[in-house]
Amino acid sequence: MKDLKRIRYYGMNSWNLSKSPAYNLKIYNVIDKKYQEKVYQLMDCEDFYSEINFLISEFDERHNYSWQAGFNGRSSGYLVLYKGGRETKTITKDLFKTDHPSGVYISDRIKWCNLERAKKLNILGKTITTRIFTQPGLNIEDEEVPEEILKDFDKLAQDIVATTEDLAKNCKIEEEEYQVTKKRKILV
Repeated sequence: MKDLKRIRYYGMNSWNLSKSPAYNLKIYNVIDKKYQEKVYQLMDCEDFYSEINFLISEFDERHNYSWQAGFNGRSSGYLVLYKGGRETKTITKDLFKTDHPSGVYISDRIKWCNLERAKKLNILGKTITTRIFTQPGLNIEDEEVPEEILKDFDKLAQDIVATTEDLAKNCKIEEEEYQVTKKRKILV
């Protein structure tokens, strides 16, 4: 693995002058030359991004979504640190005082819910996350980011590169043929 150097990256376009801590993780910058071609091939595989996305999800969760990481750039080659958060809602009986037949909208995961369903799901009285959000256009100075977050962000970048190289070293790429059965409506 090549050495990684943290940079400042324009989170949107350079005209808004909003920069954030980031890493240039483009393959030719961080992957050992002997594995680069294999990594390009791995990018076409269906499950290639699963482990990387899992590492990012763990980072976000560890920091209660106040600090999040994500890929940005035209070719998604930059790992960027973002501010974010999560909205929560305490599920009480008062929440269900509505005339809507489906009840109330709870979250992206639970969707619409009435009092009976809330009891069945055992969520009455519980505080649940209703929405996770990211604020990609904010300027983030390195000095405002807690040291432990920057260290964990550094480790995340290293883990992503190490995972990618490990996949290149140890995975075999095979093609498989599969059929997709679809139904369609036709005019007769």
